[in-house]
Amino acid sequence: MKKIFFIVITFLLVSTSGFAQNDQGTLDDYGKITLTPVLSQDLGDMPSEAQNLLVSKLRQIATKNGLGGTDINPQFIITATVSVVTKDVVPGPPAMIAYNLDVNLYIVDYVNKKTLSNETVSIKGVGTNETKAYINGIQNINPTNTKIKAFVKKGKEKIIEYYNTQCETIMKQANTLVKLEKYEEAITTLILVPEVCKECYFKALDAIEPIYRKYKGETCDEDLAAAQNAYSSGDMQSAKASLEKIVPGTDCYDKAVDLAKKINSVDPQSRGIEGEVKMQAAAPATRQEKANAYKEVAAESNTAQTTEYDLNFMNND
Repeated sequence: MKKIFFIVITFLLVSTSGFAQNDQGTLDDYGKITLTPVLSQDLGDMPSEAQNLLVSKLRQIATKNGLGGTDINPQFIITATVSVVTKDVVPGPPAMIAYNLDVNLYIVDYVNKKTLSNETVSIKGVGTNETKAYINGIQNINPTNTKIKAFVKKGKEKIIEYYNTQCETIMKQANTLVKLEKYEEAITTLILVPEVCKECYFKALDAIEPIYRKYKGETCDEDLAAAQNAYSSGDMQSAKASLEKIVPGTDCYDKAVDLAKKINSVDPQSRGIEGEVKMQAAAPATRQEKANAYKEVAAESNTAQTTEYDLNFMNND
């Protein structure tokens, strides 16, 4: 296989630097195994319209087989290369282009440079030009056929095996980030452990709790200052949003409550917000409340960035 590069919108991950993506993701996507579809730049003469369809088909394969969701974790990706087996011109009118194509599917652990699962699907595409022929072929990929379902199942099993065997390593990675005071990254690293890996998932939740307290203490003054500035400029909606991030137990909580009372005392018609500022009366207490709070931290730190992947290591698999 030739040297392959992938461009993907991804999320910050401890084992790599600078990963992010442009979709924050729903909270439900955290705690799930999801595959990030990526596009190879080494697709030969495949037209851009067909390449875009291929990315959509990869996402459909993940979704139809239970591994869909927002691309919040770049460690596990689904990708493909396409090989032209035959190309024929069928006389017309109109003349038609006919392709026999091999679509080589891969599920990859990018961080550890491993191909977890691979499968080849043969397809045929016919059209009045090359673009239409490619598109017709890609449309013929069935995300739920037996070979593809087995391909995804194997990849999922390998991902679960990774979390079950590397749990302590993940904990150590998060601890290293805490020492560097990179609390958001540490929380994100741990909350990405999927719920299906129950033992590691619950260990991760327990490990996040003290990190979360440090994180909220660090951001407390920042959130209060933002609220005060917004209040001074008359932007009550922004002030409300900043205040409602502040949790009990942080140093600035009492001051935040005082500011909330000031905003709530303003005539409702002139506040420019819907409803009153509602400060949290208690820190997250139940396991589910805590998990949701941790997921919110991960989602908020999810910023847009385009990252180029070098998957040359796949040559050796």
